Amino acid sequence: MSQRPVSTAPTTPAPLTRRRVLTASAAAAGAFALATGGTAWAAPVERFEAETRTGRRAPGLLTEPTVVVRWNQATMDAILGRYQAAGNRFGPATVNARILAIVHNCIYDAWACYDRVASGTRFGGALRRPRSERTLDNKNEAISYAAHHALLDFFPEYKVAIDSMLSSLGYDPELTDPRRYSPAWIGLRTAQAVLDYRHGDGANQLATPPYADTTGYQPKNPPQTAGAFDPSVVVAPEHWTPLIVGGKLQKYLTPQFAVMKPFALSRPDQFTIPAPPAYPSVRMTAAIEELLDISARLTDEQKSIAEFWLNDDVTPPGAQQMWGRFVSARDGHGVDEDAKLFFGLNMAECDAAIGSWAVKLQYDFARPSTLIPYDRRGQQVTSWGGPGKGTVTMDGVNWQAYVAVPPFPATVSGHSTFSGAASEFLRRFTGSDQFGDSFRFKAGTSTVEPGLTPRTDVVLTWPTFSDAAHQAGISRVYGGMHWSFDNEPGIEMGHQIGQVVYRKAMCYFNGAH
Repeated sequence: MSQRPVSTAPTTPAPLTRRRVLTASAAAAGAFALATGGTAWAAPVERFEAETRTGRRAPGLLTEPTVVVRWNQATMDAILGRYQAAGNRFGPATVNARILAIVHNCIYDAWACYDRVASGTRFGGALRRPRSERTLDNKNEAISYAAHHALLDFFPEYKVAIDSMLSSLGYDPELTDPRRYSPAWIGLRTAQAVLDYRHGDGANQLATPPYADTTGYQPKNPPQTAGAFDPSVVVAPEHWTPLIVGGKLQKYLTPQFAVMKPFALSRPDQFTIPAPPAYPSVRMTAAIEELLDISARLTDEQKSIAEFWLNDDVTPPGAQQMWGRFVSARDGHGVDEDAKLFFGLNMAECDAAIGSWAVKLQYDFARPSTLIPYDRRGQQVTSWGGPGKGTVTMDGVNWQAYVAVPPFPATVSGHSTFSGAASEFLRRFTGSDQFGDSFRFKAGTSTVEPGLTPRTDVVLTWPTFSDAAHQAGISRVYGGMHWSFDNEPGIEMGHQIGQVVYRKAMCYFNGAH
């Protein structure tokens, strides 16, 4: 059986795909250099057309990115560069969410010192600068030193590139002893306070290796070799099974995020979803039949949706960063709006990672890629037969998902939770559910069935943030990676998380926290 799991074995770094969108051609050069160990970075650009998730320009808008957007993209470039350099298709969504949250926490706390009312998360209003110092130049400088300091904490291997980014903005990366209360001092001081706090948040960033498991998790099932599923060794079919891919054993990705310190949640498991159906049961049989039916009837549009939201070039929550950058350009944001938007958005994404991982650890539920072959072993099923094979009849033990399978349990869908949280925060922050982005998935550009799928161009549209979240969630069902009971409840849980994050963020924005 070919289960199309995520490989953990080193491979040749993949080129940036059509879905990888950067703020400008200079930024693209920076991303390529990072992926190959170079030192270039995203240099400032003279003009910047509104960016979208897909590269489509928002009509009629022409503006420059704020320094917040530039550091947001720089963070994504570093994330992408690290896992491409390691030869991995995906970066760890939990770790990425935390990195983005902390970088933007540092940015926000530095910026808040120059706002009339906003409170920082570490110093409140104690470092607030007088009105005469609340200039755009001072905000940009403080933000840049804060972001630079945070990125060095996460990506020391890219010091030359990170320093180059700061230099390109006109600042000195070698400045170690700035004048007290200067913008550089504010940026470094606030960022260090955030980093000191987050080093003890339970993610285990400073371990060797970084982010090593602290929970002592042990899978209930022995490993299965990808492509050779053996039902006879299964101990608990309803529980997650690690796979051996290219000779390397998958390990549960960061199970300790289930107990990590959140931003707005009262505890990691503040929100949850109903338990998965018992196995065996009538409900579980219906869930299996649903996925078999979807697999057998996969349309080009469904395949395109499954692949577009696979995010193998940005990983969640990378897609949601592009939602934020689209909003920034669409609505003509300045630094003040972007410092708040990306802070709240990424706190929502990090809390979504924590909340969804708490559910995953609680239920430890099986992926379809192991439970369906176990359940339908020795039975004939009609399903997608593999790249280019269309719908075939096979022994159920050979069933496979359309997209790759990551190394952690199914329930709840992280994609759904991330997307629900982002859509809820952005809807509340902007005052509207309107989004307005779209993407043309060109004929033959599938990475699963290259040259064959889709037969003609497929246009994906997202009139609202809710539409984008729904499509991101259902993509995992179309891809055979998740069950329906992972998806809709996950989106709803994400909305709940986005709501509490928005409320807490507004307290900081209004100086009431």
